[in-house]
Amino acid sequence: MLDVGAWAKLTAYVVCIGLVLEFAYHTYWRINRSLVSRVVTPVLRAFFSCACASIPFIAVLVVTGAFCTYMDGQSLRSLGLHRSEDSTLLVACGTTTAFASVSLLFLAGCVLGWFRVERSGVSGDQMPALCGGVCDFSLAAIFEEVALRGYVFSILHQNWGGAAAVTGSAAIFSLFHLVKHPRIPLIFTLNAFFFGVLTAQTRLVTGTLWMPIGLHVGWNLAMGPVFGMPCSGKMYNNGLVTCAVQGPEWLTGGLYSPDAGIIGTTALIVASAALTFFLPM
Repeated sequence: MLDVGAWAKLTAYVVCIGLVLEFAYHTYWRINRSLVSRVVTPVLRAFFSCACASIPFIAVLVVTGAFCTYMDGQSLRSLGLHRSEDSTLLVACGTTTAFASVSLLFLAGCVLGWFRVERSGVSGDQMPALCGGVCDFSLAAIFEEVALRGYVFSILHQNWGGAAAVTGSAAIFSLFHLVKHPRIPLIFTLNAFFFGVLTAQTRLVTGTLWMPIGLHVGWNLAMGPVFGMPCSGKMYNNGLVTCAVQGPEWLTGGLYSPDAGIIGTTALIVASAALTFFLPM
């Protein structure tokens, strides 16, 4: 049955989030370039880098909180952010699973010659960029989960059930990445949908956002700030290491991201298999 009100609310929310994020990221990079570069002390540069990275995060929370309050008469906690005895365990489980899966991807790529570490270690001058990257990748993971596996999932689940919530939120998650990067490789789009299904399924099973947040944060941190793999079509130079990629793009993802290759799909399969030991997926 077509529920016009639910579709209108879902559409309004997705459009608002898209527009707000576009403005927030524009503001983030403009302030980051103009302010952080003028700060001499590395500690202050790190602080301001992290503060700038929080702008999109705060923007999404404000918009989502407004929809929850004025459209649904509820709080953000109703989206699966309520605390429970196993909240910390769920976050740790998700983070460990994702980080271990990406680590296996990285090690396999190094052994097979697809990945090559060009730089390891971080100097004092690089520390602010590393801190900013950690905040950026972590907060992006959290606000995407709040938006997609939180509010979007809730609307779909309330009106059309669990299967629609899982597949629908995953499709919108994949579409967000496609709109942001129009030349995104097809495999990345499919992997984004696969990752969306995985995190949405854990949201459905656990009833909270803690495990999806852990999965997303662990995946992002491993890919960027830790292993320094290519991100969105360019080398990522702000990680603990810088990883060069060689080999077939369909397999490794090339310069776009390992998530744009079959090796990324394999890591997602490993993560899915691992989660079956923790949850009745």
